[in-house]
Amino acid sequence: MSQTTISLARPAVLDKVVFAELYTEHAVAVFNYILFCVGTRAIAEDLTADTFERVWRARRRYRPDRAAFVTWLFAIARRRVIDWQRRQRRRPVTPLTEGHPDDALSPEAHAERSERQTALRHLVLELRDDEQELIALKFGAGMTNRTIAHLLGKSETAIGSALYRVIVKLRASWEDYNERAVDD
Repeated sequence: MSQTTISLARPAVLDKVVFAELYTEHAVAVFNYILFCVGTRAIAEDLTADTFERVWRARRRYRPDRAAFVTWLFAIARRRVIDWQRRQRRRPVTPLTEGHPDDALSPEAHAERSERQTALRHLVLELRDDEQELIALKFGAGMTNRTIAHLLGKSETAIGSALYRVIVKLRASWEDYNERAVDD
């Protein structure tokens, strides 16, 4: 993930043109991160739009001397996801659909892919919240370990080690799942 460097004399210079460029550069990563966290495309779209709306409204408070724009942006996105998750714990919602089938896949292949995605999603949801967030930032948003470290206020080495442990844990869970599926 590249980072746009904003050369701002004053934070208020985050004008429409710069904002549009930053949106274009980071919207997909923010959406993927949020989608990874919430699991539903429509909700991810809403939270992504809300994130950028909040960024626009708070643009005068952005301080490039304190953090890179991407760090500030994802801090806002994380808060939106956390707020949404808190609301869901109080008011669980059951999705009506699992998504749209991929027209290029046969019904059998689509069913198998959907089953594997659902299984992987459940395995990720069994991880601790902090582990889920690392997976979402790394693979959902496509962030580098350095960017994640800045966002979470940890060292890059700590993030790398934590990601390694989470991936090993997830891989073992995936292998157990596949062994159980073969036995059934």
